[in-house]
Amino acid sequence: MLCAAVLDGCASASRDAAFRNREVELFRARQDASVSCSSTVDCERAWARTRSFIKTHSASRIIRADDTVVETADPHSFGFVYLAATKSPIDDGNTLIQLRAMCRGMYDSDGNAALMYSTCAKSIVEVEGAFRAWMGPAR
Repeated sequence: MLCAAVLDGCASASRDAAFRNREVELFRARQDASVSCSSTVDCERAWARTRSFIKTHSASRIIRADDTVVETADPHSFGFVYLAATKSPIDDGNTLIQLRAMCRGMYDSDGNAALMYSTCAKSIVEVEGAFRAWMGPAR
């Protein structure tokens, strides 16, 4: 009985460490999923590329797109990435475009990893990593 409790405790600690490591990876990917631009022409081009990226990489269709926000609908199924982006001025006079990838079924109602966590986290890191490459020189 004691062996089972010890093994369960080790497995739980391992899961917790893996969760924390993945959360750090997600945080870094989210920070990297942004670009800045300075001129109106560059920002309009970057915003159009952002919308194109979202249309190409989201599991669901765009439901809102204006000069400051692009967002897609929540997917009907769990484990699929859907996207949103914002465009806003920053202190140095430039404009910041930030992508946010989300995945239905990633977290449960109290913020812990849900059944689709690993699948979702991997997909989000991949999509957010691809964003900067897609944007090209607009950084």
